Amino acid sequence: MTVSTAPVAEPSAADQSTRSRPPSRRPGRAREWWLGAVLVLPALALVVMFKLVPLVRGVITSLESSSGFDSGGFAGADNYTRMFDDPMVLTSFRNALLVVATLPFWVVIPLVLAVFIHQRAPGWTFFRAVYFVPYTIAPIVVGIMFRQILAPDGPINALLRTVGLEPLAIEWLNGRWSALFSLVAVALWSFFGLGVMTYLAGLATIPEEVMEAAYLDGAGFWRRLFSVVVPMLRPTVAYWSVLCASGVLIWLFPLIYALTQGGPGDATMLPEYLVFLTTFQFLDRGYGSAIGIALFVFVALLSVFSVRHMFTEGTRKPR
Repeated sequence: MTVSTAPVAEPSAADQSTRSRPPSRRPGRAREWWLGAVLVLPALALVVMFKLVPLVRGVITSLESSSGFDSGGFAGADNYTRMFDDPMVLTSFRNALLVVATLPFWVVIPLVLAVFIHQRAPGWTFFRAVYFVPYTIAPIVVGIMFRQILAPDGPINALLRTVGLEPLAIEWLNGRWSALFSLVAVALWSFFGLGVMTYLAGLATIPEEVMEAAYLDGAGFWRRLFSVVVPMLRPTVAYWSVLCASGVLIWLFPLIYALTQGGPGDATMLPEYLVFLTTFQFLDRGYGSAIGIALFVFVALLSVFSVRHMFTEGTRKPR
């Protein structure tokens, strides 16, 4: 028995080129691109209007020599070179470095409180209810409130005298060093609730079995904190560190204004408050803008270093 087979027609060159060419997706991609552009455009417009334009205007003003609200002439880099000979500017940036040196407290204290709340330590219900309250109070109100609390005849000193610690009842806001660190302590009290909430969100991602296993193995609180919690919360800790490093130098203006106004002397003078004094009280807009740009560069370098460190820690493979 023979089987006859019909000859198969060879595909033409046109058919081969049609089959080999992938379907065109350009219309769909263009539609997605335009949709993404429309969604991003409002946020981009806000950034340009309220971030980029003021920054460029500040740079231009810093190159001018202006007195009062009259338009001044071009001064070049004179305002910047003037800062190196201004002891008040140098002191303000030195104080800023001292404030940055307190960042470990900003990172560790909210973390410890968050772990206490997460592990339901004694009193955790109280702290869970009130830890975020200070953050909801306006900083200027916090400053006015603590100006009364830290007064020489305020409740803090009254309590110290009552318990027999009268040598510690000092003038908290009038000392050379106590004023600056009192200011930082008040700022930490005001903002630590945001850090606790950030850490609690990170702790929610740690499996309960891991914490229970560490507890059953005999690990104490501090061992669990530094051997289990911190390694597993490294991205969260890095994020909060970056936020504090970049924000601690621009959050304190309301507290300085309400508590010390830069005093006593220049003990609590920080660059952001010096910008306010120079620009709006001494009416030297060019010099005030130059100090503001210097502060911007200082914070930007600190933020870049912190973000780079955060990226390195986040991408580092565990051993």
